[in-house]
Amino acid sequence: MEWINLNQLPDRQRECLRGAILLLAAWDRNLFAHSEQVARELLRLAPSEQAEEWYWAGLLHDVGKITLTPLILHRRGTLTRQERRAMQRHSLHGAAILKQMGAPLLVVQGAQYHHERWDGTGYPYDIGQQQIPLIARVLSVADVYTALTSDRPYRRALAPAQARAEIERNAGTQFDPQVVERFFATLRVKEK
Repeated sequence: MEWINLNQLPDRQRECLRGAILLLAAWDRNLFAHSEQVARELLRLAPSEQAEEWYWAGLLHDVGKITLTPLILHRRGTLTRQERRAMQRHSLHGAAILKQMGAPLLVVQGAQYHHERWDGTGYPYDIGQQQIPLIARVLSVADVYTALTSDRPYRRALAPAQARAEIERNAGTQFDPQVVERFFATLRVKEK
């Protein structure tokens, strides 16, 4: 694993976060690979003074999934109502784990709120728009884009243009429209 170290966090805090990501990588290699890609997407969008915290928020946004059984995590078909509720609690579990470790607030917020939706129909709190911390609004777009452009147990990866169309279609409902615009504007610059 290659760590990005911007010397913005105290060494002790960074070591705790590294321990958590090693746990996540040992639990599920694919989940770790997804988180690593999300972290890289966040890093290109992060304010420079918070870049390391945004990076760790991306790496650890799904750490709560270590509380799920592999059966739920790797389900190919539709989840049962009970399994869906367990899946939806991963954001709360992740935030609790990160708080206990003394993770920076932005890292905790990323895990806790990344499944909230702009229109207020997400989880776990059903909050919307500006109530959702910025880190979680950006993380939501990066998370979905990375998921859509990767193979999953239940479907093949979409082409980047298809993933972009899907996310843009959901701007204003699932996603903050300004974040979507910025995400793809910086992605275009990166691809040139």
